[in-house]
Amino acid sequence: MAKLKELLGKRIKEIRLSKNLTQEQLSELTNIGASSLSKIESGIYHPTDDNLEKIASALGVEPYKLYMYNHHKDIKEIKKEIYSILEKASEDKIKLAYKILNSFIE
Repeated sequence: MAKLKELLGKRIKEIRLSKNLTQEQLSELTNIGASSLSKIESGIYHPTDDNLEKIASALGVEPYKLYMYNHHKDIKEIKKEIYSILEKASEDKIKLAYKILNSFIE
């Protein structure tokens, strides 16, 4: 559960910053204390369902979007998942993935 809290907190912070909001501003919009928001963003607290809905509403996103944090995973975990995906893929899809990936890196 600790990993979930950490990833959720990073995602909330990421969205908050993309909306150019400070923790204090989000606190005012949600009626959640700034120190509680800080602990949520740092992964110390997991928000209650009510607070999760308040945060999502204040950030202008559906609550499920707060759980879209795969890009915040540890790089080793990401590489492992990529390898697992490639192991299951057809030869044509592997070649396509290679072309796409190579175009981003070069």
